[in-house]
Amino acid sequence: MGVTVVPVDAATYAEVCDLLARHPHQFDNLALAAVPGAYTADAVMGEAPLARVVGGLPFGRVMFPHHTTDVAVHRVDEDTLRVWAKYFVIRGDGTAGSGDYQDTVVRTPLGWRIAERQVTRGNRPDDDPDGPSARSLSTATWLAPRPAGEAAPVRAAS
Repeated sequence: MGVTVVPVDAATYAEVCDLLARHPHQFDNLALAAVPGAYTADAVMGEAPLARVVGGLPFGRVMFPHHTTDVAVHRVDEDTLRVWAKYFVIRGDGTAGSGDYQDTVVRTPLGWRIAERQVTRGNRPDDDPDGPSARSLSTATWLAPRPAGEAAPVRAAS
């Protein structure tokens, strides 16, 4: 593949872990006004603007608690990181589900923020309570270099 993982210093890693920890607390507790604190104003989740994704979620109900773990960070440049983390949820029936986040995290005047997030539910069997799924993220999608000439995103904080 030709791409080497470029580690970050301990302080940057701690800041990224704090960033990833804020999202589930805000999301699960329906503190939506705080969610932008984890994202840039123009953040994208999947192929859609984050505002559209959040607007389509059923926020009139209690959300299942979810947890972010196993955070790996790759430095693209001084102001851009690629982050790969696992998540798991505990559903109302007591079963668990898991998946992956792959994020592009950028430095803003207010600190690191998620500019782009890809989510996969991971490999789940046909009888999974939320339906079957297959993992779509990999090392190749995490470390994929930017196309030649494409600059790192410059984002304003939200």
